[in-house]
Amino acid sequence: MRIRTELIIFFLIISVVPLSAVVYMSYDYSREAIRDTVMTNLLGATENSGNAIDNWMDVRKDDIRVISRSEHAINTEKDELREYLAAYESEYQGVYEEFFLLDLDGNIIFSTLNRTGNASKERYFTEAAKGKLYISDVTLSEITGYPGVILANPVRKNGSISGIMAARVSMENLYRILENIDIGKSGEIFIVNKDGDIIFHNNRSEILHKNINNNFAVKEVTYEKNGINEYVNYKGEKVLGSYYWLPLYRWGLVVEKNIDEAYSGVFNLERQMVSISTIALIAVVLVAIIISRRITGPIKSLEEGATGLLSGNFKPIPVSSNNEIGRLTKIFDDTASELLEIRKKLETKIDIANKDLEQKNKELIAANEELKKLDELKSDFISIVSHELKTPLSSIRISAEYLESEAKNNPEVQKEMFDIILRNIDRLTRLINDILDQSKIEAGKMGLQLERADIREIVNAVIEYNKLLSLKKNISITADIPGNISPVIVDREKLIIVMNNLLENALKFTPDGGSIVLSAKDDTDNIEVRMKDTGIGIEKDKLEKIFDKFYQVDSTSRRKIGGLGLGLSIASGIIRAHGSEIHVESDVGCGSTFSFRLKKAGK
Repeated sequence: MRIRTELIIFFLIISVVPLSAVVYMSYDYSREAIRDTVMTNLLGATENSGNAIDNWMDVRKDDIRVISRSEHAINTEKDELREYLAAYESEYQGVYEEFFLLDLDGNIIFSTLNRTGNASKERYFTEAAKGKLYISDVTLSEITGYPGVILANPVRKNGSISGIMAARVSMENLYRILENIDIGKSGEIFIVNKDGDIIFHNNRSEILHKNINNNFAVKEVTYEKNGINEYVNYKGEKVLGSYYWLPLYRWGLVVEKNIDEAYSGVFNLERQMVSISTIALIAVVLVAIIISRRITGPIKSLEEGATGLLSGNFKPIPVSSNNEIGRLTKIFDDTASELLEIRKKLETKIDIANKDLEQKNKELIAANEELKKLDELKSDFISIVSHELKTPLSSIRISAEYLESEAKNNPEVQKEMFDIILRNIDRLTRLINDILDQSKIEAGKMGLQLERADIREIVNAVIEYNKLLSLKKNISITADIPGNISPVIVDREKLIIVMNNLLENALKFTPDGGSIVLSAKDDTDNIEVRMKDTGIGIEKDKLEKIFDKFYQVDSTSRRKIGGLGLGLSIASGIIRAHGSEIHVESDVGCGSTFSFRLKKAGK
């Protein structure tokens, strides 16, 4: 096979395959994006329709509430009430078919249509008589024969229900609003009641005369569900339908769109992708032919030149051979193999020597830096431990000497001295435990006893443990943790050490009268734990160092605050052993926030 043919095939493989993958991924991504957009738009149309219904019904509910609280309804002066209600009928022409007032026995004592009768068995009367606004189901009006609802609200006089004010409302005005919502050429909006009966449709003849509870969206929405899906509707058409339950009125709103119109953008995208792929394939073939011609010409010339070099008589030779790659490889192998071998050996030796020197240099630099660091840590450790051990030991000695000499006959002084000794023994114990914990972390021997734990219980225990210090400094500590937060899988005792170290640190650096908030929240597969204080804050250039052992925020902080500077280092090591990291955010004078994530316990 000629090299030119091989090159054309090669270019086709390395270009068409990636191009096909890119086109497919672009199409797949764009298709999903279009589908998401279509669903979002249809959900938006459903939401707009629901909002239009709510807004329209809110006006009706506000009207009946205002009317039932008016002096005209309370005093039942019929002429004044009729004149008052005429303003509503005039303002909302065609909306209110009738206003009527009932006594507590259900008798109609006033009607704008001069009707009489008894409605004591009607649900709108019995529900309103219980003291709440009630909206009836959509029914065909006994007056006009068109769909309508009755709104009823109690009339109160001197705090007691004296009657029921009701309004018979025509639905036609609401229907016209819904018809004006843009849902595309094939879009259809309809509303059903809880039984699946149509109570709104463009075709008025179907209202309250057709039941479509066999429709997927109707089944879903009458079970009080909201959502969007593809299905075959009651007409046998494949549609994309969005459904929304309106609980206040016991209505199900359904917006459907023909699947072909809904996803017309996807079909257009398919046609465009086919056209683009075809054009791209033709372009790749043309480019491959041109490039292969440009590559094979120089190769042929190089073949003739290499032949001349091998025979000691180099001169350019016109291209004439057919098997270029084979001959060119043989010629370069014969003439350059020895030189290349020598060069390769020299370069290999030089590379090995350079790499060896470079590696040794890096190791020496790292060892030197490590020695400096270890020397500094040694000095820090001796200085800090000497200081931190000296203080409690001095207190113990002084208290013991005082007990031996002067406090024998005073029980209160004896108790105080014993308390001082015990507190300082506890302090020494904590210092030693901190040093041991740090040693375990550095040696990689921090064993975890993982168990299912309640983060809220751990936080409350840590707050209770530090309660005396917070009260002494007048610092408020609050927990902001949801009652239904998921349990975590942790070493409970180690997590208490972490939370206690963080809280003690916050109490140390928070001025009197400040506050500390411990919070936790669900975050996918983890629980995020946060501790926010109103303390002195940390400078930006020191945030990365605060988790180093023996490090404290400033050079005077050890004298002011005390401690070995191991608390945050130990806390960081324990959280890393749990597969997470402690993060800190802080501004000087504005407090600090420490956070980390813990894995949720499996169900």
